[in-house]
Amino acid sequence: MIPSQAENLRKAIENLIDAKLHDVLSKPGGLDRLMAHRRTGVASYDIRMAERRLQETLAETIQASSDSYAESYSA
Repeated sequence: MIPSQAENLRKAIENLIDAKLHDVLSKPGGLDRLMAHRRTGVASYDIRMAERRLQETLAETIQASSDSYAESYSA
């Protein structure tokens, strides 16, 4: 994994954590919503977008890693 991929992954994880913390702390019943999200998968728009971005970042990182692995063994 190259440093930029690691940095992108770190940022995506931090963004998801921030979205969840903001949701929990900014509105009444936040902890109940967070627990409901863990049970049902239903979450606020901001959390869903942060989760999507993390999934995209993971997919990009895995694809780049597999591409570099294939290149190193195709020569």
